[in-house]
Amino acid sequence: MWGKSPFIRALTTLLLFLALQGFSLIIISRESLFQSVRIGGVVMHLKTGVSGFTSDINYYFGLGDVNDMLRAENLKLLRELELYKKISPHSDSLLKSGEVTPDFSYIPAKVVANSTNKLHNYIILNKGRKNGVEKDMGVISPRGVVGVVTSVSDHFSYVISFLNINQSVSAKITPSMAFGPLIWEGRRTDYATLIEIPYHINFMVGDTVYTSGFSTLFPPDLPLGTVRKSEVTKGSHHNIQVKLFQDFSTLHYVNIVVNNNKEELDLIQGRTNGKDK
Repeated sequence: MWGKSPFIRALTTLLLFLALQGFSLIIISRESLFQSVRIGGVVMHLKTGVSGFTSDINYYFGLGDVNDMLRAENLKLLRELELYKKISPHSDSLLKSGEVTPDFSYIPAKVVANSTNKLHNYIILNKGRKNGVEKDMGVISPRGVVGVVTSVSDHFSYVISFLNINQSVSAKITPSMAFGPLIWEGRRTDYATLIEIPYHINFMVGDTVYTSGFSTLFPPDLPLGTVRKSEVTKGSHHNIQVKLFQDFSTLHYVNIVVNNNKEELDLIQGRTNGKDK
């Protein structure tokens, strides 16, 4: 059998060679102090390299836990920010007692499906009705608006992405605070267009665009992107190209926006069954 298998014969020869090499190194290191130091240095170098490689692997696989902690901390800070927006600087006691309800609260979710190469893109999240998610809730990330929930099951949500030619978000440009619809025109996924900004409004390349807050879906002052260039349409308005902060191709985690005043706002705007007749 040994003579009929070239592979086994070659493997046996290699193992025998390595064994003889190892035995020779042991003998040399015992006979010569210089060689012993040299061999010990090589072995130490190999051990250091292996340890560093192992450490890098452990660090990489530990990043998931680190990211989970960071997301939890960011969500906590986001909730606290909403509370401090609503109370006065001297109302810490109200904050601690829980007597103040923030205008917005958030449900963290993970993206399980995401399209970016269509004119009507969608996102599916791993949170649904049993997690408190409802239709017509906004979805955001720390880098901008993501979309709007349009359908909910017990454990999942279907979101119309901002990368949809029928979608828009009310946005404002600083420092003028002029506002208009921010739309995606179906071309590059990292650019959108802020339209209907009056001609007399002054702005500069690099100015930041934020959510206006004139919506029950999204909180105000969420950074969306920066001004790149503009053109005048019909001699009366600017169309402003905005470089988005959010890279939709790397979207993995989001926050679903719960507007705690939505029912009351809907009622006063006459959009519920309980509207005045």
